[in-house]
Amino acid sequence: MMTSIRLLPGCVRAAIVCTLVAAAAVAQAAEVDASDIQQVRQLFLRQAAAETAHDINALDAVIARVPAGQPDPVSFIARAYQFIGREAVMTHFRKTFAGTWRLDTDEKAIRVIPLGADIVQIYAPTLVTIGAPGQEAKTAPFLINEFAIRTSAGWRISAIVPVPAQ
Repeated sequence: MMTSIRLLPGCVRAAIVCTLVAAAAVAQAAEVDASDIQQVRQLFLRQAAAETAHDINALDAVIARVPAGQPDPVSFIARAYQFIGREAVMTHFRKTFAGTWRLDTDEKAIRVIPLGADIVQIYAPTLVTIGAPGQEAKTAPFLINEFAIRTSAGWRISAIVPVPAQ
């Protein structure tokens, strides 16, 4: 795996490494089972619905939190920007929600891939409609990759890595 991770862009590698380190520190749990897969799938769908509704409180509920003193596992890494840390990610969404932001996920194509007992990758082909306030919105396909970690409060989103599909 280390050979293949070296081929990824630096910002993606950083998001993966931070997520893996945080997952190890956040919780101790059993293996990922079918119930976990379903919970993570529903978590992602709640996140997508919250983003589309511009519901910052609902989004806040699905993003990982860790006890004070532990590494912050949250990041949003895209081609155009990088937000590292929970507060930076939430601030980004508060600003984004002032304009157009809508996710249309191909629910049948969502995949939840266990990477360890406390971390999974979420793959979700999604049409994202984006527009700054007062500007025409544009829709583009993305291959959204996210990492969810098992926390004491259940599964939560840790890293968001949207990859343009074009």
